[in-house]
Amino acid sequence: MRKKFGLYFFVLAISCAGEKIPKQVIPVNDMSKIMWDLIKMDEYFIRITAKDSLNKLAKENIRLYDQVFRSYGIERKKFYDSYAYYTAHPEQYKVLIDSMEAISTRQRTTLLQKTQPKK
Repeated sequence: MRKKFGLYFFVLAISCAGEKIPKQVIPVNDMSKIMWDLIKMDEYFIRITAKDSLNKLAKENIRLYDQVFRSYGIERKKFYDSYAYYTAHPEQYKVLIDSMEAISTRQRTTLLQKTQPKK
């Protein structure tokens, strides 16, 4: 009976431990910051291309993405490989998206506090 209980406990512990992220994948905290910056770059790109009636900025978004990757010291391939990992693992992807939402909320709160008149 004791051995069965030990085996059940071991199986339960392994199943609840969650999946570890491989070393070659960018950690969730870093990945969420990178993705948040990419979203901001997308917004910037949309704003500047709306003004560009001749569409001279066709490759500007690639340059902006590369700028974000360089600022974090990663290569484009590593980012996209990490992104593919997260999209293939829904639980990890949810953590990533929730982390990005937390960044967004913090920045929004900070911005609103700065724009509120002091009493």
